[in-house]
Amino acid sequence: MFALLGHIKNQRLVNYLVVASYWLFLAPCLTAAIEDRRDAIAQETQRYLAEHFANGQMPPKHDWRQKSWTHPTGVESTNTPGGVGYGYFYDSSALLWTNASIADYYIIAPSSLGGYVSDLYLTSTCRAQLGTESLVAYESSSGPEFWIFDWSQYSAATNPLPWEVAFDLPSSRPQYLTTKPDEFDIKRQMVHVRNGTYCLGFSNGLYTWQNQTLLFDFVRGDWDLIYSTNYATTNLTNNIPGADEFYGSWGPIVETFPPYTNVNPVGFDLIRLFQDGNAAPFWLTPVTSYIYSSANWNLLTQATNTSFTVSYSSNSVTGGLYNLGSLCVTATTRAASFSLSPPGGSNSLYWIVTPNGNLWDKTITGLSPGAYTITFSNVTGFTAPAPQAFTIADNTITTVQANYIGIRPVLQSMTLIGKTLTCVWSAQSNSSYQFQYTTNLAQTNWINLGSPVPATNGIVTTTNSIIANPRAFCRLMLMQ
Repeated sequence: MFALLGHIKNQRLVNYLVVASYWLFLAPCLTAAIEDRRDAIAQETQRYLAEHFANGQMPPKHDWRQKSWTHPTGVESTNTPGGVGYGYFYDSSALLWTNASIADYYIIAPSSLGGYVSDLYLTSTCRAQLGTESLVAYESSSGPEFWIFDWSQYSAATNPLPWEVAFDLPSSRPQYLTTKPDEFDIKRQMVHVRNGTYCLGFSNGLYTWQNQTLLFDFVRGDWDLIYSTNYATTNLTNNIPGADEFYGSWGPIVETFPPYTNVNPVGFDLIRLFQDGNAAPFWLTPVTSYIYSSANWNLLTQATNTSFTVSYSSNSVTGGLYNLGSLCVTATTRAASFSLSPPGGSNSLYWIVTPNGNLWDKTITGLSPGAYTITFSNVTGFTAPAPQAFTIADNTITTVQANYIGIRPVLQSMTLIGKTLTCVWSAQSNSSYQFQYTTNLAQTNWINLGSPVPATNGIVTTTNSIIANPRAFCRLMLMQ
């Protein structure tokens, strides 16, 4: 007699479904592959620093650790060594975390700032006190460069400028640049950054942490690991912020070092945090963050607490908000797609896996405010979510989650007549399944029994002889 067994196996394009007490598991979604580029980046960084900063000195970085700060107007009156033109700061009691915090954002980085600047950084922390600032930098009349400043390596006495990565983007690593519509359907040149800090554990009286920076390779269509370092602290509070803790409190900001004569539109798009294993993002809101701006920085576009662009000139320029909104859709399968009624906006170019879960997301930008209905496509092996109605408000992001439920073929009956075994399953209509068996669970190769069988009207029936193997384990494989 065939024994029944539960078993899960992952393969590209194929999900195996195995009987276990008359129900089946669906294999989990495959996650994207992250390529480790640290060695190549480190070598390039050494060459870059030797060429650009032969005397060992680099442009200054603010040392706000030595300063006082009062929410929300306590930026020092002087602009030296670092000032804020425009940007978000995390509210002291909001967006706290316990074991992981990941800032995910697009940096709007034009090829030229359109005027002279001594130094300008488009930077952010991930809400960790000892995390990195993974930023785009401009010097004098140079184009965008990618730099990493690691606060875990900072020491006022021995390492006051812990720059770990520095390279030119357009000429050296153009694969990290793309041009795509922002939330107001305006095409911008962007860099997609994922900047995270993780607690790895506690041993021998020390907490171990990891800082990690990823860049999205728009040519390869996947993430590259650019920088990673481990370090230790004696207390959790050395890295995890508490109420009224300033270190690591700045989110995406335009950090400025005068003098400068003009700045083309710069800023950030789709700013979000992933924390403590939550697959859904935390968007910045008026409750979790506040805005600081200084004179002559002109706000051009803003989706409240999710994106902004600003420019600088000695005279005020006409900017203003656009009366548009965005939609962010997360789905439990990469194969998901959807349509909007009424149609509108612009599709983002890529599905990008979110951290800490097998979810995928996509954005539609430049949507007119109003009522919409989203309809999800059918995906083989899943039950599609029902259509959802939602409302787009101006200058905001609306999030919709698509929960695709894996269809588990259910054994309806099993009949043995002589040496012929007949099994009837309820399954995904218009799909096909392959019946398989093995006599030894230690083996990885399962044997096909018969040919693939189509499921018509949601039913699949398999009839097979078991003369050669009176005892075996069986499973049903979904063919995609």
